[in-house]
Parts: sequence; structure tokens; C-alpha cells
Amino acid sequence: MGWRRALASDLPALAGFLGADEERRVGFSGRLLREGGAGKPALRLPNPLRGAVWILDAAAGDGSALAGALLCHPSRLAFPVFPEEAEDDRGLALLAGYFSPASALGMASDVGRYESAFGLSPRVSVEYRLMSIPGGPVRALPAAPSFEASGISLRRAVSSDLDALLPLQEAYEREEVLTRIHSFDRAACRASLARALERQLVFAAWEDGIAVGKAGTNARGFAVDQLGGVYTLPERRGRGLASALMAMLLGAIGSEGKRPALFVKPHNAPARALYGRLGFEDLGDYQADYFSP
Repeated sequence: MGWRRALASDLPALAGFLGADEERRVGFSGRLLREGGAGKPALRLPNPLRGAVWILDAAAGDGSALAGALLCHPSRLAFPVFPEEAEDDRGLALLAGYFSPASALGMASDVGRYESAFGLSPRVSVEYRLMSIPGGPVRALPAAPSFEASGISLRRAVSSDLDALLPLQEAYEREEVLTRIHSFDRAACRASLARALERQLVFAAWEDGIAVGKAGTNARGFAVDQLGGVYTLPERRGRGLASALMAMLLGAIGSEGKRPALFVKPHNAPARALYGRLGFEDLGDYQADYFSP
């Protein structure tokens, strides 16, 4: 076995590999899925001048099944998914000159092995716990509180809400996303939000015309949607807004026959308690490492 660059002919095998354990891999599949024929999502390889997918064939070696995969995304994100046996990691070192990552994301064990194989040391490492609701699509949810009497409305956000949602997105990024090596970039924040409103599910809470809370997806896979950006303004917390938004989001995901996954910081006790009440269970250590801003 040896690592090689994926070709278009490898996409069916890659789809099977990513879909086999997609709760742990939706950050990979979601970055490559685009609308295909008959409205069904299909994998697309990155622009070969800016990124690539590297794959490790299974023992059979006929290309019909994979043992590992590494996404080198044009955003300079690395997303590794390695086989259980570490003996094949050595071959990755041959790819070191091809791709210079700014960050790595994935299960903590895979991120650690990736950095070891490439001789990388993160400047910042952020630990998370990966969570998912076991079984099939979400069907039963706790009843969401009503906010009609308080003048708060909840609905799905659309592209025309971009400017109204931007202050909320900025507050979220400043509190939850930026690390000590990153500075806030308003243009990048706006562009990221615009993409999310176009490609993701985003639900928001509004009070007196001001967006005060949101919950959405940040990666949409074959059968799993990954949640991200769940946030309520500090002065509006403790009123059940996050629970109500999550219920709406999970309902939308379940209506499409899909399952949810998310990752949360271990010390975020309120969020972990909320997710536990919604039926999420812990799947293990997840990690985001940053090598440059």
C-alpha cells in the first residue's frame, strides 16, 4: 500500500470511505460535496493548482476500497483520516513539500499522527469533544418554548439577512473562534457568513429587528450535517433561545433524513448540557490545530 493522489475515478471509493463513519468525517466530505445530477450531492476534487486529496488504498489494492484519506483543502486546511495501523504514516512525509497547511482539523489522534508524519508543531491547539445523536435521522425533539409574547421571532435566515446577521457573526467569531494568533477580519467574516447563508442551514432569533441568536450547520455531508456557530448574545442568554434554535435546526436536518454531529469545547458546560438534553452522545476527542494565522 502507498499514498497516492486521488483521481476522478477514485471518487466512488472516496465517497464510500467517508460515508462509512461520516459523523467523524463530515468536515472532509462536506468540503467536497457539491450539487450533482438530479439534485443529488456529489464529491468534487479541489482545484489541482490549490489543493488535493491523497488516498491510501486498502490491502486489496484494486482501488475499490480505501484505508485512509487526507484532504489538502485550498483554504490551507488539512483534514486527515488515517487507518488504525500507523505503519503507513511514513509515506506521508513524501507529500510534505507539496502542501503548506495553516491548520489541521479532525479526530485528535489523526491530527497528532498527521503532525508527526509531517514534522509539524502547532502554534495553537484547540481541544473539542465530538458529539452526535446515535441511530437514524432525528425524529423526536423536546418541545421548544414559545417566544411570541416576548416579541422574539425565530426563522431560517436567508441571503438577504446578511447585513443584519453580521454583528452577531462578528460577536460569535470574537468570542468562540479567534485564537491568540488570529485577528478579526471583517471582510472575511462577511464572506464566510454569505457562503453559509447560501450553502448551509442557518436559523436565527430576532428581537425588535435585531439578530440575537443563531444556530446552523458548517458542513453538510451525505447523511450527516455538522452543526456549528451556535451562539446567543450574552445579554440574551438563559431564556431558552439556543434550545429553540437547535430544535428548529435538528428538525430541518431530520426532515431531510440526515443525522447531526457537532464538536464543542470541553469546558463549555452549558453547551454540553444542552446537547446532552437533545440526545447527543460523546464520540471522542476532536482537535483544531493552527500553524499560521
